[in-house]
Amino acid sequence: MKERRWFRLLWFLPLLLIVILTNYFVDPAGIYKSDSQFMAASLLEGNNVYFHAGNGDERGIKRYLISEMPDYVDCVTVGPSLVFGVRTDAVQEDSFYNLAVSGADFYDILAQFGLMELYGKHCGRVVFCVDSYFFDETLYSTFTRNETLKPYAEYMIGILNDEQCRAPEDSAFARFKAKVSQLFSISYFQSAVNWVSSSGVKEVLETILSDENWGVVGEGYEGGYYMTDGSLVYPKEVQNNSAEYVEEDARNYDIETQFSKNCHISSYSQETFEKLIRYLTQRDVEVDLYLFPLAPSLWNRIDNDEYFILSELEAYAYDVAQRYDLKIEGSYNPYNLHMTDADFYDSRHMRHELLATYYDFSGK
Repeated sequence: MKERRWFRLLWFLPLLLIVILTNYFVDPAGIYKSDSQFMAASLLEGNNVYFHAGNGDERGIKRYLISEMPDYVDCVTVGPSLVFGVRTDAVQEDSFYNLAVSGADFYDILAQFGLMELYGKHCGRVVFCVDSYFFDETLYSTFTRNETLKPYAEYMIGILNDEQCRAPEDSAFARFKAKVSQLFSISYFQSAVNWVSSSGVKEVLETILSDENWGVVGEGYEGGYYMTDGSLVYPKEVQNNSAEYVEEDARNYDIETQFSKNCHISSYSQETFEKLIRYLTQRDVEVDLYLFPLAPSLWNRIDNDEYFILSELEAYAYDVAQRYDLKIEGSYNPYNLHMTDADFYDSRHMRHELLATYYDFSGK
């Protein structure tokens, strides 16, 4: 019997070691190879900054940006990468921070409000990108990119529910414990494997072996970078994508994963979203809702009876805006906005230079 247990242990330990080493070195969300605190500080000093590696810790940058930004700002943007291009000049406010992160979901956005509560930060207006990541529970229940931030989301949910909730410990030791727990995470391991599969071994190895994690943007830089307000400028090669590229990207887009076939928006998400709106508006925070379209080639693939979640979400968003007297603009259907594939970088992201053509971010 003892020999059998030892035999099982000998099988288990190498597998565990593979998970730990993969999670640490591949590090798909930039948890272990991150200078996000220094990058955020550089942004606040007035520098444009860039990630050298392809797996930089976006969420860490915005977390530290929240902790160090002024106690009161006129406006913030929350949401996924669809709103990376919303900048200070578009919102027409004196102080503005773009808090968007790639794939921002239910927990990401609530964590950011939780961090603002924890650090005593207030804003006059919120530009809120209404996206399925917040309302599709099958998506946000499986994401792993925001594991270290979930305590702040749960803290905010407690506040919204009028519960006596204890603020999460926000110390170096608490962050260390969160990082250690992710070393053993099977879901983080799966994310690492997925990143290697999609990016290729060569790119991942270059990222792992790189000594330069970030830098200040200099003249002639053509890569992607953060502007001082937290908004993102895409690399020149992305900006040069053609309509043909967008059409090809739409053909290969994983619609079944991203739009949850035959699924409705979560009632829990709706309930929490409306609690958040009431919480903000009762504190004289103006909330503006924005819906961003898919490229026509991608919309054509999901414009059927199986993928109704976006149409359902759009109807819900407009209903909420009417009930709470909120400004709302946009549509998921690009044909409602008379758009073509040429208006996009890829099948999901509108060209930043065209945002002001289709949207007014200046408030009510």
